[in-house]
Amino acid sequence: MNLKNLGFIITTALGISAVSAEDIVIKSPDYFSAPIRDGYELFPDSLVYSIDAEEITIPDVGMIGRFENYGFKNLKKVTFGDIDYVPGGLFQNNETIEEIEFRGLIGHFDCTLVTHCPNLRKIVFRGPVSSTGGPTFAFDCPQLDSVIFDGPVARFNLRIVADAQCPKLEQFGGKGLLANRSNPEDIAVAIKENPSVVKDLERLAQYQSEVLTAKDPKWMRKWQYYNAAELLPVLEQLKNDKADGLKKAMDFAWDSTDDVKSKLQLLKESPGYKKETNQKPEFVYAQPSDSILSQTRERFNLDSIAGSGDDISRIMNLLYWVHDNIEHDGGHGFPPGPRNLRNTYESAKRDSCGFNCRALAICLAEALLAEGIPARYITCESKAWDTDYDCHVICVAWSDTLNKWIWVDPTFAAYVTDENGLLLHPGEVRYRLQNDLPLVLNEDANWNHRSTQSKDYYLDEYMAKNLYIMSANTINQAEPEGKSNHAQGQHVTLVPLGSNYTNSDIITTDDEWFWQKP
Repeated sequence: MNLKNLGFIITTALGISAVSAEDIVIKSPDYFSAPIRDGYELFPDSLVYSIDAEEITIPDVGMIGRFENYGFKNLKKVTFGDIDYVPGGLFQNNETIEEIEFRGLIGHFDCTLVTHCPNLRKIVFRGPVSSTGGPTFAFDCPQLDSVIFDGPVARFNLRIVADAQCPKLEQFGGKGLLANRSNPEDIAVAIKENPSVVKDLERLAQYQSEVLTAKDPKWMRKWQYYNAAELLPVLEQLKNDKADGLKKAMDFAWDSTDDVKSKLQLLKESPGYKKETNQKPEFVYAQPSDSILSQTRERFNLDSIAGSGDDISRIMNLLYWVHDNIEHDGGHGFPPGPRNLRNTYESAKRDSCGFNCRALAICLAEALLAEGIPARYITCESKAWDTDYDCHVICVAWSDTLNKWIWVDPTFAAYVTDENGLLLHPGEVRYRLQNDLPLVLNEDANWNHRSTQSKDYYLDEYMAKNLYIMSANTINQAEPEGKSNHAQGQHVTLVPLGSNYTNSDIITTDDEWFWQKP
């Protein structure tokens, strides 16, 4: 295990006000509403400094905001004590700053810590750092030639970026970096005779334990859990007394909250389904003779697009056609007017825009139905459906050749198979993710032909999150929702046992019924 791989960007506003011509008051940025660690002050009522100060010291704080536009006229050096969280952009557009020194423990600092600071020459971390952002540390700091880590770093994810416009910064230095050590055993050997480093590791262990067991550390709990997972094996190799306490804190966090678990782990821990005997509505699929479907087929010449091959080739041809002709734009929703293929397609062409995954999935389902292929659009949501509003909508198409549903996602032109090339539907993918069975994503899966999708991200992370809860429409047709002149169906949702999901007309735990043959 090496000390690497953490990166995330969170930006924070900082309120300031001048109380006189000579004073600047730095106030809490108010990103966190409660202390990150129980019993520690998040931020003092105010910090007051002279507007003409050349050097200031910030005491221990739970977090600090950005220094942009404070109004300091001559500020050349800032020294910090302990800080739980340091946001990206801590110093930006600062013409006078020359040196930044962190004397205390840093819980986490985000990437691009400094930007557009023409006279900044040196940044020093004297104490231990639990984790860094990454990968970019500084941007457009032409005089910056020294970034030193004297204390150990539990998770280090910085690198020298070629286009960062910091020509004098050739490497990160300091005795605290153990980048050449590839595993806990080597790290322990390197530091066991160095009491000061061991003491810093103990401080990090105590800090991480306090965050992991705090009442409301928000997202910091998750990242400190990852940091602790890097530090614990080193402490165990050192046979350090702090190892046991850190392990207990990690176990406490794991048992008491979902915050520290990966989305794949949450899916693996999902309860199962259960067959039900209560009466449920039928799933209905509009026939190709439906008036809107007939118009759709003729307007787009779908017979030619689908081709004359077997049903699998026809499904794939329609998948790629929708993907190629309507871009995905997650922030754009639906076009004005009916939710059908013609309106969405023509709006996209006319306005040179894309639409969200739900719009694309409804379009693909309509195209498939117009060609006589039963199809549904499937809304996929996370366990935290009531706080996580990032869902994803895909399609399933029925293949008579395979006698089963298959996964087709027009947002990413994606489909999924097992190790033998057998096409799968979302329920089968979910089961295989839970049980570590092989899954294969098509190699040409992509977003708007600009970025390819990997199995590791698309399935193991993104869809592992969004396959906890799945919903479909009981009446599958053109204009299945929104304004229309015909009757529309109910939304039915498949949930695991014990789910708290309520946002549906019908909720079921019966997966056999949900995936029934049309």
